[in-house]
Amino acid sequence: MRAMKNRYLNFVSGAAAIAVLAVNPAFAEVKKQDAGGFLVSHIAEVEASPTEVWDRLIKPKDWWNKDHSWSGSVDGFYISPQAGGCFCESIKEEGKKGKPVLVGSVEHMRVIHANPGKVLRMTGALGPLQSEAVNGTLTVAMGAVKDKEGVTAVSFNYIVGGYMRFEPSKMAKAVDGMIGEQFAGLLKPFKSSGTKEIKDGGWELDIDGITGDKEKPEEEAKTPTEKGR
Repeated sequence: MRAMKNRYLNFVSGAAAIAVLAVNPAFAEVKKQDAGGFLVSHIAEVEASPTEVWDRLIKPKDWWNKDHSWSGSVDGFYISPQAGGCFCESIKEEGKKGKPVLVGSVEHMRVIHANPGKVLRMTGALGPLQSEAVNGTLTVAMGAVKDKEGVTAVSFNYIVGGYMRFEPSKMAKAVDGMIGEQFAGLLKPFKSSGTKEIKDGGWELDIDGITGDKEKPEEEAKTPTEKGR
């Protein structure tokens, strides 16, 4: 088997920058970083329903950039959208009779939370981070925008933590560029709905915001026994 090509090292390119700008994100940056890791976030609004965004999301071969694959192709990319499911890449080569033959595979991430039309959360260290002692959690969230019929807000939040041999600040910028490029690819078919003001320090589209779950007041959270004390 010939050696696999690691295209992931092409994290930052002019094409990636153009792609990110094309979706007109209202918020896109390395949100936090220190010696222990970093957080990158991308948020945008598009003219589509949450279901339409979800249906495209779970078909990564339609939007992931082949330059960020291990095989140089996205034909073998797939996501099994259920807990324990794989965001994987099948590696194929041409066989003796000219037909594709499966010769290997790569697990990019593993699904830990799937709620169709709302959230897909996966864990995994993408690209060259796979060889480091780090882990990453990517939360892709989506939800209808109030007072904007037919508009959905979408976010990518990728958190990475652990030990790496790369300089964290440089890797954070590279990963931000790569994540932004995939974010743009996901939203490419949908028309941008303009910008959305994002408050610093809060994720309106992370899991709590899209499921409607809110922390109960301390008094309500107590059990009947505790209330009687």
